[in-house]
Amino acid sequence: MSRPDDWDIRPRAVLIAALPTMVMAVVLIAYFTSSRLSDLEDAHVQRGKALARQLAAASEYGVFSGNLESLRKQANAILQEKDVVRVAVFSPLHEVLADSSRNPPAISALSARERSQPLLFREQVTGPGITLDDAFLDAGSPTPAPQVRHGEVLVEISRDSLRAEEARLLRNAILMVAAVLIASVGLALRMSRGIAGPILRIASTVASFGQGNLSARVPVEGGKSLRALAEGVNDMADKLSASRDNLERQIEAATRELMQKKEEAERGNQAKTRFLAAASHDLRQPMHALGLFVAELGQKQHAPDTRRLVERIAVSAETMENLLDSLLDISRLDAGVLDRQIKPFPLQPLFERIDVDYRREAELHGQRLRLRPTNLWVESDPLLLERIIHNLVSNALRYAPGGTVMVACRTRNGKARLEVRDNGPGIAPEAQEAIFQEFVQLDNPERNRAKGLGLGLAIVRRLTDLLSHHLELRSTPGHGALFALELPLAPPGVVSERPPPSQPHSLHGLKVLLVDDDELALASTTGLLESWGCTVSAANTAETRMPALARHQAPDIIVCDYRVGSAMDGLAVIDNLRQHFGHQVAAVILSGDTSAAAIANARRAGIPLLHKPVRPARLRALLQRKTQA
Repeated sequence: MSRPDDWDIRPRAVLIAALPTMVMAVVLIAYFTSSRLSDLEDAHVQRGKALARQLAAASEYGVFSGNLESLRKQANAILQEKDVVRVAVFSPLHEVLADSSRNPPAISALSARERSQPLLFREQVTGPGITLDDAFLDAGSPTPAPQVRHGEVLVEISRDSLRAEEARLLRNAILMVAAVLIASVGLALRMSRGIAGPILRIASTVASFGQGNLSARVPVEGGKSLRALAEGVNDMADKLSASRDNLERQIEAATRELMQKKEEAERGNQAKTRFLAAASHDLRQPMHALGLFVAELGQKQHAPDTRRLVERIAVSAETMENLLDSLLDISRLDAGVLDRQIKPFPLQPLFERIDVDYRREAELHGQRLRLRPTNLWVESDPLLLERIIHNLVSNALRYAPGGTVMVACRTRNGKARLEVRDNGPGIAPEAQEAIFQEFVQLDNPERNRAKGLGLGLAIVRRLTDLLSHHLELRSTPGHGALFALELPLAPPGVVSERPPPSQPHSLHGLKVLLVDDDELALASTTGLLESWGCTVSAANTAETRMPALARHQAPDIIVCDYRVGSAMDGLAVIDNLRQHFGHQVAAVILSGDTSAAAIANARRAGIPLLHKPVRPARLRALLQRKTQA
């Protein structure tokens, strides 16, 4: 059953209009009907009393004289009156002197439910007594004769006609109420259409406003109040439409400005990327040549002072190479070309390698490096995880001079929690997010190169995101820092024994076709390869065109720069040379280009790529592996 609160406006208007009329009509009809019924009842009773008095007056002589025939005639005369069903005359001793009754057809036709008990009216039959002459009484005041009771009359009147009349009145009242109800509802409906119609149209128009159609308008109709309401709604719609148009213009202008700034930022970012790529390439070429010259120089005999100078040059060159490698890692991670190889492996061998790599450095600086042994196995990429731990340990040793750095792993909530903890100066809460950004160093405002470039933790954040490992930092100024990694646990397995490293074979006599467009890089690489005993055929930029390269003797391996200063890149040069020599000559690509495209192209071609500056040991190991294959 619906509540009145749920009704629509039109039923409410009908109810408001019809209900007072109905209540008033019912009250009035009920009042007048009850009055009429009461009058009928009183008239019926008064008529019965009048008939009884009339019969009593007429029966006085008959009762006094005992004339029964006269009494029967008088009773029969009264019996002829409407609704009279019995007339009786009694003596003073209650003897029946006359008794007449009837059962009219009209009464017998009524149902037993409609019949009712008749009304009984009794009246005394009285007459004058004997008048006495008393000498003692005042002659001017004669004594009236006393009234003497001679008998009693009974008139019985039926109520059936009265009830029939009452039923007729009630039926008429009901019909009148129904007629009033129909008339009032019809009138209310007609009135409600004039009120509810405009209000419903206003509501519909307002609903269309909510759906964004501000062009809808309400027809101005109805009385003064409804017209004022419609005009107010239309005025509101005009103002809303104007406000929306103004807001859309502002949003459009702001969007254009935002797009311009976005395009400017993208152009700036592209310019920065091109600048870094060009600068990286241009830096890598001389660094590559410097590293190879130093490596070749280190293989020669020198005096002790000269040897020490060469070693210092080598350390400086290695530092610069490490900085360039960090830049390369950042670019590869941002390009999304770094693959991950997730597999189960034990952590203890990784801890042992970290200990070997950093134990001597910690001791030289008076620091303590503690690695707690563990037998846990985890699922991750071993090489990338090792790079993460390397960066965290290196960062801790750099910022905890004379302190302690501890590496440990324990289980927690079904996962392995790997922690790197130090007792250094700590990190303020407001700076704990900034340290994972590129080139951010909190205590190196002078940009001391000995403290790195500020890329170590940026690489850690990118690698943990790549491996989907949760990274947590907890630190309080003055109480050190804790870096924690959550790693999936793996069931312990069998650690396969690594085969002993094969003895590096000599590269003496290895025929190498070297192609590079940089003169210094070409000279340094040629000198280093020849110092290893290789036979080198070098080709610079001018000789990279075919068939100039095809005149060279078929080599054992091709070492080619990625950018050779011609329409073709190094991969195309290698492909053409292989077609010319008629077999798949082993090949290596050297490149100062760290772009994602260069890495992806080399991977698709199946040719190993070494980024400049190339470490001599890596180049030698790669040449040995390729030639052995």
